[in-house]
Amino acid sequence: MPTIVKKNNSKNLLKFIKEKLSKKELVVLPTETVYGLAGIGTSIISARKIYQLKKRPLNKKLIFHCSNLEMVKKYFHLNNENLILAEQFWPGPLTLILKRKSKKIPFQLTQKENCAVRVPKNIFSQNIINILGKPIVMPSANRFKKLSPINANMVFDQFRETNLLIVDDGKCNIGLESTLIKITNKKLEIIRPGKITIKNILKFLPYIEIFQGKNKKSFSGTSKKHYSPKKKIFLNQRGFKKDSAFINFGKDKRGQFKNLSKISNLNEAAKNLYHFIFLADKNKNYKTISMAPIPEYDLGIAINDRLKRASK
Repeated sequence: MPTIVKKNNSKNLLKFIKEKLSKKELVVLPTETVYGLAGIGTSIISARKIYQLKKRPLNKKLIFHCSNLEMVKKYFHLNNENLILAEQFWPGPLTLILKRKSKKIPFQLTQKENCAVRVPKNIFSQNIINILGKPIVMPSANRFKKLSPINANMVFDQFRETNLLIVDDGKCNIGLESTLIKITNKKLEIIRPGKITIKNILKFLPYIEIFQGKNKKSFSGTSKKHYSPKKKIFLNQRGFKKDSAFINFGKDKRGQFKNLSKISNLNEAAKNLYHFIFLADKNKNYKTISMAPIPEYDLGIAINDRLKRASK
């Protein structure tokens, strides 16, 4: 059974987690996006344990998490447009595809030398990576294609039969996985939408060309079916239906199970999305889940992306 430990900045806890990671064991750490299943990033053994525990295909590359820009530059090539975005959005919910620089990063964890890299905003996880002195690989702490966890209990529910250590830092501030992009020859591909939108990026790279590439299948969150609960999800529903948990958005409606945001705030909706789907999935009074329409702009693009994959 997993152990949940409340986040604290005691030297004992930091040292304990560092030792576990150094021994190529896995731990669950909080971030501002979702909770992650962490292993040391320079060890193929740790990576294999992550793939095995998540039941994740080996072709889906893991995201490397660093504590700061200096660590990124030590292990990966960070320059030109990528550097501009890194300086603006890190630490934060943006993942960049960068070339491997250090041979300490196992080649097997790259996609033709390319790696997905970010700096998380969660201070506790930053401290862990910092005292470890090297990157960690940390995909979302869920089984492959299943619902991403935004609190410690959601992690516990998916890994009941393990002895994982889960660091509980409450509910994630954002609640959706990071924006994942790749820049090649002043062309930018959004592989996975997230909190950082095209509009945000164009403020700093107004000349960049946006295109749809063919890299998507190799990285996180790009499977057609993903983020899925056990119950069937129906999208763009206008109201309550018998035996279906109606998750609303906007003004309260009769018979709703939960409301993502009564004031139609997309940030609030994103933060609540996975948790409310989780609660509906666990509730024995309902056979299916019905989602209200979500506007297709700004953060709504990422929310709809997750919902479409979850409903497959």
